[in-house]
Amino acid sequence: MNVTQRISEQNIVTCPQDVVRINDKVLKGFHVRLGKLKSDNTRLASYYFFYRIGGRNGRQVNYFIGNSHNMDAGLARRIALQIEPHVKAGKDIQKMKFEAEKEAVKFKDFWRFCGEQFVEQKYKNSHDIIGQFKRHIIPQIGSIDLRKLSQRIIDLRIVSPLVQHNKHSSARQLISILKQLLEHAVTLHYLDRQPIESFEQLKRHPAQLKNQDLSMRLTGAQIKGVYYRASKSSKTSVYLFTLRLQILSGQSLAVICRTYRQDIKVNKWLLRDTNGKLSGKAIPLIGPLKSLLKQGVKDYTNAQSLFLIPGKGKRGAQDRAMDPKSLAKLQQQFIIDVHGHKRTMSQLLSDIEQAMLAVNVAPLVVGYLFHKKLESYLNLAPDDPIISAGLTTWYSG
Repeated sequence: MNVTQRISEQNIVTCPQDVVRINDKVLKGFHVRLGKLKSDNTRLASYYFFYRIGGRNGRQVNYFIGNSHNMDAGLARRIALQIEPHVKAGKDIQKMKFEAEKEAVKFKDFWRFCGEQFVEQKYKNSHDIIGQFKRHIIPQIGSIDLRKLSQRIIDLRIVSPLVQHNKHSSARQLISILKQLLEHAVTLHYLDRQPIESFEQLKRHPAQLKNQDLSMRLTGAQIKGVYYRASKSSKTSVYLFTLRLQILSGQSLAVICRTYRQDIKVNKWLLRDTNGKLSGKAIPLIGPLKSLLKQGVKDYTNAQSLFLIPGKGKRGAQDRAMDPKSLAKLQQQFIIDVHGHKRTMSQLLSDIEQAMLAVNVAPLVVGYLFHKKLESYLNLAPDDPIISAGLTTWYSG
């Protein structure tokens, strides 16, 4: 039960046992939480100041002032009185404390106030990177003081576990971004130097890498085999549908997953950028591509969702696309089952690109389909007949 009254030592001592929180009736946001009754008939009193930053829809903060182990109600009130004018001025007390304690700031706090924003501004695929950080980085080193991070700690807690689970590419990407983030910390004077150098287990000899990629590359015939097996499967599966769609169109899983149902027109497929807006590009719907997308609109869409391939949730605030990573894992396993090769989705797209060039699809069409950056005078218009001609060559090749 909560009550509203002036917070004082007397009121805390005489407060009934069923009351777990007292809101101060004078100082808005100032409150005390009361713990369970101890054997000596006392209760732990924890003092907080609640405030919002950014208006009604902004961030909510419950700032911890202290507890009865280190202060009484009078001292807690005096601290709250010092906090109040800063809050009214729109300042974030928690962030002020964070900036004032640069010498002992934890990595998770630096990430919260500086790191996540840095990633959002620097990378187009920031949503995926942030998810990876929250899965593989924050739980491992979040509670460590930023200035105590070292090569050895990062190796033991991040690199080695990822390598043991055969996630070399994820480890290389995360360490690369982490290094840039820590350089940002140096720029902001939270660190004196960059703690990361390099990790031997993440290095691969260029010649070995090239030979490995060449030996694993799927040929045009093998890609046809993957498409044939996927189309003949007795199961109606989203991952097999998207795999066939990738082979026919050269589009990534991310592009496919952010497609709206309304983007599939009678004779073209409108493409969207990472921001969800139409990019101005379109793929002509001809041959097997038209049949496949017609089937997809019928089998995989949901009347409650805007997306061609919706994820969990309903239309509105919960409406979202299918997660491309979950589809990618199933696709990779399918390719292994068919040909025994493990190919990432970026490697698969590279294989499809090379196979298109091998059957003499015009390079400009390949550049268009795979979103290559070309000089403006080389860019194709969405309705250029050369695109349809190139796809026809690919389907018959």
